[in-house]
Amino acid sequence: MKAKKILAAVTALSLTTVVFASCGDSSDSSSTPAATTTTAATTTTAATTTTAATEDSAATADSTADSKTEGGDSDYTPVKTFKGYDAFLMFADSQWLWGNWQGQGEADATQAFGVDADVTGDGEYTVSITNASISYDDPDEGLNPQVALDGDYAVGAEGCVVMCVDIIGLLNGDTLKGTGDPKTTKDVPGKYNADDLKVELKSIKADGQEVAFDNAKIKCGNIEDNNNCYRIEIYNDYGDTAKDSPIDKDDLAFEDSLEVTFTIEGLSE
Repeated sequence: MKAKKILAAVTALSLTTVVFASCGDSSDSSSTPAATTTTAATTTTAATTTTAATEDSAATADSTADSKTEGGDSDYTPVKTFKGYDAFLMFADSQWLWGNWQGQGEADATQAFGVDADVTGDGEYTVSITNASISYDDPDEGLNPQVALDGDYAVGAEGCVVMCVDIIGLLNGDTLKGTGDPKTTKDVPGKYNADDLKVELKSIKADGQEVAFDNAKIKCGNIEDNNNCYRIEIYNDYGDTAKDSPIDKDDLAFEDSLEVTFTIEGLSE
């Protein structure tokens, strides 16, 4: 398994240039990893909250880890149409093997391997990536080119390079004025202002175990200048959270799933 993982990591590193634009500098949408991200002026942060793992959640995680999510196409079917707004978990582990960079509802989605949420109004939503989703061989998109397989299962994720929640089609944007459906094309302006929305991160779970985070350090809003998405930046090697991380990114590890739950208010008509 180690040899397979090392080989996959080498392959993955050769592909990382494809995804840097998805998580890079708000002042330069084509930035490289050496660039520095500038926080958007419209930033919303929730009240300071620190969530810690408990003994009960640790026991749950142990039982989850002992029974792997079954791999294979029969265990995961991506949902690609949305009544509301497509929210997805953007993530890459330290080896760039678990990579999810687009929402399932995007018209040109070729790097979408998550379990997205349909944001239809105010409420609580959960987005995730799972072993079955990250190793899914999509008939349209194909197999994730960065995934490392151990039989039918993806090799577990270790560490974190990027962890964000993007809600597509939501914000009106100040500079991007593309035409079409904002829910499928990120440069088309939506109808909401970031400052008018209240978003709060409620939980992060790795294999069912609570991951500790500091809500006061999370960055929210229209952070990038190359799209009109509302972003919850939990951690980004190329963003402001790299300077003062809300999570212990090096301690993060999971085999089956990573889930992020958040609440949003301000979408009611």
